Amino acid sequence: MAMNSASRRAVDGTKERRTPFRRVLLVNPPMANIGAEFMMEDVPLRLEYLAGYIRTQVDHCDVLDLANIKGDLAKTIKRTRPDLVGISINYISTHANALKLAKIASDLGCPVVLGGYHATAMVDDFAKLPYIDYVVRGEGEETLRDFVSGEPIENIRGLSYELGGTVIHNEDRPLINDLDSIPFPDRSRRNRKYKLPFADLDSNVNTAYEMIITSRGCWGRCTFCTEGLMTDGTQRYRSPAKVIEELDEIVKLHPPGQRLRIHIADPNFAGKRRITEELYERMAEWRKTCGADVHFFVSLRPSAISESRELTRKMFAAGIDYLFVGMESPNNAELKRVLKGGETRERQETAAKYLREEGAEIMSNFLIGLPSQTPQDVLDMVTYAKGLGLADCYFSVITPLPGSVLYTEAVEKNMLLETDVTKYRLYDTVLKHEHMDRQKIREMCVRANAKWYDDLMLPAERRRSLANGKKRKLYDFAGKFTVLVNFFSFIGSGVSKEFSDLDPSLMVKDMPNPQLREFTEKNPLHTFIQMSRFLKVLGKQNIQVTMQTGGTDVCSWEAVTTPTSFEYIDAVPGRPINKPTISVNVAMDPGSLTAGKFLRNVLKDNPGVRGRLNLARLVAAAGSEVAVAVFDKSRQKAREGLTDLVRDGKSWTSELAARWLGKERQVAGPQAPPAAVPFAAKAPTVRTPNTVPAAMLLKNKVLLKQAIDSVAAPVGPKVAAAPKAAPAPKAAVAPKAVVAAVAIASPADAE
Repeated sequence: MAMNSASRRAVDGTKERRTPFRRVLLVNPPMANIGAEFMMEDVPLRLEYLAGYIRTQVDHCDVLDLANIKGDLAKTIKRTRPDLVGISINYISTHANALKLAKIASDLGCPVVLGGYHATAMVDDFAKLPYIDYVVRGEGEETLRDFVSGEPIENIRGLSYELGGTVIHNEDRPLINDLDSIPFPDRSRRNRKYKLPFADLDSNVNTAYEMIITSRGCWGRCTFCTEGLMTDGTQRYRSPAKVIEELDEIVKLHPPGQRLRIHIADPNFAGKRRITEELYERMAEWRKTCGADVHFFVSLRPSAISESRELTRKMFAAGIDYLFVGMESPNNAELKRVLKGGETRERQETAAKYLREEGAEIMSNFLIGLPSQTPQDVLDMVTYAKGLGLADCYFSVITPLPGSVLYTEAVEKNMLLETDVTKYRLYDTVLKHEHMDRQKIREMCVRANAKWYDDLMLPAERRRSLANGKKRKLYDFAGKFTVLVNFFSFIGSGVSKEFSDLDPSLMVKDMPNPQLREFTEKNPLHTFIQMSRFLKVLGKQNIQVTMQTGGTDVCSWEAVTTPTSFEYIDAVPGRPINKPTISVNVAMDPGSLTAGKFLRNVLKDNPGVRGRLNLARLVAAAGSEVAVAVFDKSRQKAREGLTDLVRDGKSWTSELAARWLGKERQVAGPQAPPAAVPFAAKAPTVRTPNTVPAAMLLKNKVLLKQAIDSVAAPVGPKVAAAPKAAPAPKAAVAPKAVVAAVAIASPADAE
């Protein structure tokens, strides 16, 4: 078990070589509810890069993705018996959960390393904690390689640790200039498929999601971003040829003809025109022969689009048809104030125009709480965003992230309302403001995000339908509202203390939109969304959904259908004058948005035989869509499973053949002499050939896996495996420190 912090700090031995680590577990911690988790899944690409980089230095490296799957770190440690646990903290939303996981690992006797953007920004705070051992500032590949190989602690550049009550910072580690020298991420450790809801225009169950980078860093100096902390205003690029090579590897992971949405997760995509233009040309040619339907999502600056119409055409031809364009504000003075590097309102408008005309779609973000803003300015931002024809947009409160210039200035000028960063939220300000108090900024955040959806995203949906000549499936379109429903459910659940005093009516008071009925009467939904089955089951109905607070009707949506058409949707203050056939009243008061209360109220609002019959038809219609969605998803999983089986079979066969022929992998890296600070050493492994016929193995995936495992297993009774058991006690750990995961997240990823 772990030794106490006092005795551990007395341990010396930073100059001696150590026994190398051989079994490493890298952990992606879950996010807390801060306002960004509704928009994305945190694909652990940073950890996959680390796993790929050290694979020749270690016997085993696993990636445990607790951000996206339910798991138990303690059980995983007991099962896999790692001798090192690394935890990535890239965002403030993972801060608290990551420390809980570090404590669990430490209590089980595992040395703990911690890293990422946020860990680098708060290195002194983390290094002082008794359950964290080592710290790396910045990119993590080379540091982790040196660390697991047994290099003396004081020789490892970029490392920080506590020794005798003092935090020691080793010499900074230079950035990796040649990105092509970094091995591809080890995606083989994944145990799930990923998705990014906002990053696919035509999201459906047949679309797979992947992530890649073409560069690292950003030359921008935006005051609200932490990228400068990691890369000091520099940007490095992979060669286009290397990017294409990795794209080939990604396509092989999926069934032939698969529709793929690949997120190019560069902090500043298209940062250098010469390289960008060559990359566009290569991507366009690659898509013609890659054997998959590939589309890309990127994040870039407005000026990267507005500077060249021709480059925008090449970008679209390369398959980049959805973009996050960082706008932040339509106010040029505010953009200059946050050092948004020459970006202007005019460039935003030009970029939006070019992209719309090429057929690409845009997502963006605007900041609430900029110094000179007033409440009216916030509402005007929503109007401005709608005028740009964006496909999607969100409005978040500017947050001083540790490591950013904004945070440093706020501390120096005593502008922080809250110093505990685990309490920071993207819907709540922690900065003093000239025109709005904290409650008003919360209110404007809710109103802005609600108002954005007052057209139900229908104009953008119809625009895409006309462009690609296809109707969106109804269940896919409904899925687009998951983000909005989750956000408002979170607010109305009473869980968030920040909104306990907020008037619930603010969530919908700005949503009545007289143009909605006009648009849907002129462009009926059934003409651009697949819903014939749904309408046939539903029949002729007048469905009214009314939002209430304190027993008062605030806002209602009215949907009128026939068995063959969707006549219109209207949004009005209060309640519609027409009599409904189905009535749904939603109470928004805190604590009222629970499943049980909602169901009881719906039954109460639709009494009698006719009312219950109409309600049953609505449930049946919705159920028919769910059934189709489940069927489509099951069929896609079957295709993916077959592809995985073939790929794994090839991999296992190659590995088994190599072992039969005596060509086992040799562990690279120096072999350490007996260490002054010893870790548990493994006994030599004796291997024996397997006698199961290869033909039988190839027919059975389970047998094949068992055969490989048996080839790798030591000979003799189970007791012979004892030397590879539990990690060494924490008393064997040298001074404390934190190893950083590689930093490749975009500014949006870094919240």
